[in-house]
Amino acid sequence: MGFSERARRVRDEHTAYGRRVAALCSCVSLYHPIGHRATLSFLEELAGPYQRHEKALLRALEALEASRAVWRAELTDHKNARLKEKRLGRRVPSGDGPPPGRMGGHWYATVPNLSERAAAHALKLWERDHGTDFADDETRSLVRECIATGGRLTGERLDVVLARRTGDARWPMTLIASAVRTSP
Repeated sequence: MGFSERARRVRDEHTAYGRRVAALCSCVSLYHPIGHRATLSFLEELAGPYQRHEKALLRALEALEASRAVWRAELTDHKNARLKEKRLGRRVPSGDGPPPGRMGGHWYATVPNLSERAAAHALKLWERDHGTDFADDETRSLVRECIATGGRLTGERLDVVLARRTGDARWPMTLIASAVRTSP
């Protein structure tokens, strides 16, 4: 069963409410841009307590579908650009970043600052889950600085983040890079 069928079950008023919430969780199991648990938690922040209120459940599904639609559009754009490059003989992808098909650490959105908010939300959960000894000093410092500043890092600190996107620090560094605000 695909995402669309699970989304239909979330909307089905004739289905028991608990099953509708479970259907939303199933949708998130298929599309979870900032991690499964963080995506569910962020949907609750955006929509309200969807486990208890129908309007919040529908808002959560709408937010998830909107993000997924943007992600799918970016996938299509990337695919078309790669086809054009290949026709021109460029077999190696340009350095415009990883293909958007790689979910992880980025909430796709058309709403300003929503992607950054989602990444910061996931970063807070990651820090809370890993406690005070979750990583080396530099990683902890960057995570806390990003959370404290709302994603406003100096260019120098962002360079450190981008250089550390490997090994154990990969996931938090990916979230920090996505949480960095591009506008003042």
